[in-house]
Amino acid sequence: MLDPDAEAWRREVEEVRTALNKRFSQLKCLRCGEQKFMLRVWPDESLVPGLADADTNRVAELICENCGFQEKHVVNLLKQEDSKKA
Repeated sequence: MLDPDAEAWRREVEEVRTALNKRFSQLKCLRCGEQKFMLRVWPDESLVPGLADADTNRVAELICENCGFQEKHVVNLLKQEDSKKA
């Protein structure tokens, strides 16, 4: 059985996966067009002030399994509803 911290982390990663799939249903690598990625979610203390605080400073990093290109998304913004859609 997972400890509470591990379970919370697993839930957070799944929430990020869901947000990525919702926002980018046809996600492809920006360099090579591959559709397979590794996902890393981690705290990033270098975020611009106002994007996140000490408790919500998570970044979702996608790493292309073909060419290794890395793309990062601020989790707080990723989880917000896309205000540009009508």
